[in-house]
Amino acid sequence: MPTWVGPTVALSLLVIALCFLGIALAALFALREGLERGQSLAKEMGELRRDLSPLLQAFSRLGKEGADVLDLAKEEVREIVYTTRRFRKDVEKGMQRTQRRLADFEAVVEVVQEEVEETALDLTTALRTVRTGTGMIGQLRRLVLPARRGRR
Repeated sequence: MPTWVGPTVALSLLVIALCFLGIALAALFALREGLERGQSLAKEMGELRRDLSPLLQAFSRLGKEGADVLDLAKEEVREIVYTTRRFRKDVEKGMQRTQRRLADFEAVVEVVQEEVEETALDLTTALRTVRTGTGMIGQLRRLVLPARRGRR
């Protein structure tokens, strides 16, 4: 083997070792930088949590109060629906009663109309009888009683 191969391989190994050392150092610097940024980020997150904690608690209370208001609104809507159902049933009962009463009233009006018509016919018949009866009595009177003269 030629003599230049050994030193070339040694130099190559040295270059490779230095490259790996450079990669390791770069990785260490990157890791250190990542740790520093991670710690900085953790610190900022802690501050943010402290700052947002009262706000989150206020939102939690608001959510609970909103749920209470929603429950109250649901109950009110339920009561309104119940009341309108009762009202509708009462209106329907009233309409049925009114329809029955109107039917009864219509029957009464028909009976009264028939009675009035019959009474009018009876009255007309009675008036004709009286009128013709008076005419007959007048004729009988003229025949029976002599006429008076000198009457004015």
